[in-house]
Amino acid sequence: MTTLVTLTGDGTFRVPTPAEALRLELPDDPHLAALMRLRALLGDDLDEQIATRLYLPSALGTDETDHLLPATLALLAETTGDLVSYGWRLGPGIGRAWQHARELRDRLLDAARIALLGYEGPLMTTALGPVTLAGATFLNSGERTLGDPGAVRDLPLLLAEGLIDHLTEVRERVPGARPHLLLREDAVAGVHEGRIPTPSGRRAYPAVPAPEIGALWRSLIVALEDAGLGADSITIGIGADLELLRAARDAGVRRMTLGPRRMPTLEDPRGRALWEGIADAREAGCSFEVVVDPRPGGKLAPELEKLLGIWNQMGYADADAAGCTLLANTGVSHDVHAGRLDPSAQPELSTMLDENALESLLRAAPPWAERVAG
Repeated sequence: MTTLVTLTGDGTFRVPTPAEALRLELPDDPHLAALMRLRALLGDDLDEQIATRLYLPSALGTDETDHLLPATLALLAETTGDLVSYGWRLGPGIGRAWQHARELRDRLLDAARIALLGYEGPLMTTALGPVTLAGATFLNSGERTLGDPGAVRDLPLLLAEGLIDHLTEVRERVPGARPHLLLREDAVAGVHEGRIPTPSGRRAYPAVPAPEIGALWRSLIVALEDAGLGADSITIGIGADLELLRAARDAGVRRMTLGPRRMPTLEDPRGRALWEGIADAREAGCSFEVVVDPRPGGKLAPELEKLLGIWNQMGYADADAAGCTLLANTGVSHDVHAGRLDPSAQPELSTMLDENALESLLRAAPPWAERVAG
């Protein structure tokens, strides 16, 4: 039977509070508790046509090193650094915070062996993509990595090598897992449009052309494919830009995220061109994952209605939206994308998904599936 919709999250999951852990009879270990709850929520498909994609939480928010940026840095091969006054620095020596981020990753993998015993199905790992890493990290000089073209070119290969090793460890601990990668490029719009500020704040780094961004993605995709991970198992957040969409397709990206609140309407000439590009990509076999905020006030239903409305105006039926993925996110990706949040900033605990958000996503799935069933 055809899958009408797949449900997943953005790689974050706020660790259950002590009261929640007591009520749910969860263990004291936060990684084990989080994985047990995620498996309960996303470990089984809702029905034959509503699928779920379980994910390993890259961020639980237990401390300043327990969020997506340090979790990604801990994956980078042959890379060291530390948390300093101006942010996460890449350079000689492993600082205490960097080492702790690595320890958190090891604890998560050890917890997965227990919490996901006997699990068979998709299992997603989330990391920041190379473009966002370039804008979110710093060098010894205090400049962002974005200011050093050589360092930027190295990031895709360092990330790919680290992800390949990580996925090998995941397979060892959860033999039934089918790996999937979500590479969040929350800052790609700022990098492409020249909006990432220098440390002084008095100017911004030059805009990076879409073909150069596509070359970074291509390096990453090729390295991952050479290690046996197909393009259909890699999702990349490309922003809401036609040039970036084309660059992603040229780079071999086949799965991309869309955020309805970021997307211009058809009345905007740029919006029409973008949506025509999305339609062309879909006809060529690309898949899109829709980023939604399922929390109260997150406007999940209106955003999906907006998406379908534009789709209908493009000449497509509701049924043509079948097969997409709904990816839960609290809106932090949009804030970084829009420039309201610096990509190097430590996110607030409130920006992480929790059990209530995922339950809201699960409740929204049946009406959406019915709508696109045709």
